[in-house]
Amino acid sequence: MQNKKKILKKYNFILLDLDGVIFDSKNNMRVSWNLCKKKFGLSQSFNDYFKYLGLPFNKILDNLEIKKNRDKIKNYYQKVSKKNLNKIIIYKTVKNTLIKFKKKKIKFSIVTSKNKKRSIMLLKKHKIRPFSIHCSSKSKPGKPSPFLLNEAIKRNKAKINETCFVGDTYIDYTAAKNAKVDFIYAKYGYGDKKFNYKKIISSFKKLEEYIR
Repeated sequence: MQNKKKILKKYNFILLDLDGVIFDSKNNMRVSWNLCKKKFGLSQSFNDYFKYLGLPFNKILDNLEIKKNRDKIKNYYQKVSKKNLNKIIIYKTVKNTLIKFKKKKIKFSIVTSKNKKRSIMLLKKHKIRPFSIHCSSKSKPGKPSPFLLNEAIKRNKAKINETCFVGDTYIDYTAAKNAKVDFIYAKYGYGDKKFNYKKIISSFKKLEEYIR
């Protein structure tokens, strides 16, 4: 007797992280951090920085125990990152899959630790139009807090049991868990593969299996 095909839960509101899910921005981050390292005489390597990816920038600086010139480092990082936007590549199949979202009237929003101004600029460059964009700020705690996810759900009048968050790090998973929404792990991104996630996609196109 043949095994029955596993029936996947379907969603009509998709929350998406940016880095490692929609965009491959590792080269941009490497250039930006190494320029900060050189300008401010930092000892922390890009690998040190990268392992905290997913946290708001100030939290990364906390974990790296960087206490001096924090605002200057943040502003300079954002400046050089913006200057090198061409080093950020959109993953294959993203645009085609988002077209299918639109045809099936599936809403999607962005939840990211990236600066809002750069996020909007990047999305406009690639003609991606989410229903809303949610970024951390001084008044809005970033992941792993559920604040931004809850804000997106409320603004779009979505139901928690019909919502999922697609991310590529354990921090994303924790944010989803804290918001009580399902998590889909993008294993093609930057996260640690050792965690046993229940829902996994190997490419952005695989998200099509989870929409109604």
